[in-house]
Amino acid sequence: MKRAKILSASAGSGKTYQLAYKYVMDVILQPEMYRAILAVTFTNKATEEMKSRILREIHTLASGAKSPYLNDLCRELEMSEAKVRSQAMRARTLILHDYSRFSVLTIDKFFQRIIRAFIKELGIDLNYNIELDPSQLLARGADNLVEDIAGNIELKKWMLAFAQERLKDGHRWDMRGDLRTLGKEILKEGSRDRMKMRQSKEELGKIVNSAIQDAEKEHNKLRAYAQDAIDIIERYGLTPASFKGQSRSFVFRFEKYAKGDLGEPSATMKNALLNLDDWYGKDASDTVKSVAAMIQPLLQDICDNLPMVSKLINTASLLRNNYRSFALLTDLYDKINDICEKENIMILGETKHILSTFVDGSNAPFIYEKVGNRYERFMIDEFQDTSAREWENMLPLLQNAMAASDKCSVLIVGDVKQSIYRWRGGDWRLLKDIAKQDLGPSNIEPIVLKSNYRSLAKVVDFNNRMISEVVKRDNHHLNTVIDTALRDNNISPTLHDSLYNILESAYTDHEQNVGRKSDDEGYAEVTLFDSSVEDSPFIKIIEDAISRGY
Repeated sequence: MKRAKILSASAGSGKTYQLAYKYVMDVILQPEMYRAILAVTFTNKATEEMKSRILREIHTLASGAKSPYLNDLCRELEMSEAKVRSQAMRARTLILHDYSRFSVLTIDKFFQRIIRAFIKELGIDLNYNIELDPSQLLARGADNLVEDIAGNIELKKWMLAFAQERLKDGHRWDMRGDLRTLGKEILKEGSRDRMKMRQSKEELGKIVNSAIQDAEKEHNKLRAYAQDAIDIIERYGLTPASFKGQSRSFVFRFEKYAKGDLGEPSATMKNALLNLDDWYGKDASDTVKSVAAMIQPLLQDICDNLPMVSKLINTASLLRNNYRSFALLTDLYDKINDICEKENIMILGETKHILSTFVDGSNAPFIYEKVGNRYERFMIDEFQDTSAREWENMLPLLQNAMAASDKCSVLIVGDVKQSIYRWRGGDWRLLKDIAKQDLGPSNIEPIVLKSNYRSLAKVVDFNNRMISEVVKRDNHHLNTVIDTALRDNNISPTLHDSLYNILESAYTDHEQNVGRKSDDEGYAEVTLFDSSVEDSPFIKIIEDAISRGY
């Protein structure tokens, strides 16, 4: 038997059923097993739903009522109906009398449980308080930072320059609101490492000024190419209208480029790089032909350098607009840490980072013993929303459980298409590839739940076809973009290969079968409308659906 199963489960395919069934089957086989099972979810609502479903199904079996699980349990466990119900009755009694060991938890709560057990080792005060909503901390940190201006000359200069730039751009001088907004970045998973890469404000200023100067230097080269072309045209007594297209000639673009324009070359200009005939008509004079041959290489220089110059200019602009606030983030981070230390506060999102310094494969068994639960079975729901750091914390524990048993110890359920928590560090690639590699491909049984038991036939068909077309289009567009980026040396071959066809790969098993039995086929309707028109047809559609009882 494989020691881990990874279920790819689209909406309506019965993943909650599968999770609850696996839990119920384990405790029917061995009622005391509930103490050794950890089921992990990502929201309180999902936790309550899973708890309720598991307990409801166990109670249904124990009370002799009709259960959708009964036949499958009898067949897979090779038990009689009476035996299954007897075991369910015992499991129900054990769980209700020892409810604290019924471990269906959010992943944050599980990490908190471990931290509570290792307070001494981690150097944390016993009576720390968990902060679920850090917005108040951000506001207080921003206020404290502004108050520090009086005693910090460097900070004062930086803040004044920041305020002046804001006023120049038409914003309010008080940047506390911006600091609170930017401060949210501090608490994101990928930001902790960036906070460690501290540079002084003076060093940051030098880096930004250097980027601005480099961009301006390359931009001036581009202007010079265009100006050289204009000078050649004028030297021979011509104007841009002397060339093909006359008043609409693409040669007028040289004047724009000389003034600093960074517009994308037109298709006509790109054709003119390859063919001199695109510069003039049949009756063109020898002078026009000669000048065209002279300025064609200059157009080539402009087209070759334009992408690089545009990137440098955009980068310099972004740096100039954001580097002052970025520099202040490290100061804000310090202020928030000061508040947390003085008031004995731990931000919930910090739990996984603190734990990651402590968890590794060698001490995984010891961690479990100290927590008070020797977990042998793991179930992880909505796995596409797991972050890299959360996975790093869980992985040694899963590997330890798999090594200790020949039975299925790990059940992972998720759906790449439903990955919505990127803001909290969720990484759908864990579900797609990484988990299989980390747990060992030979240990994994991948399962795709293909049937949709929630939607009617026409809805399932519409979703299958719509998603196929969207993925096909977007996958082609992404491939084109990264091919161009590789050709222009903007990305590495390794990054190119990791991104190529990534959408097509992620959505390989998206198509569903109709699992719901109904005489009604359902319907799907596509309506196009002009968004500038006030009366949206969707309001009528929604009102009509409500009037019909939906």
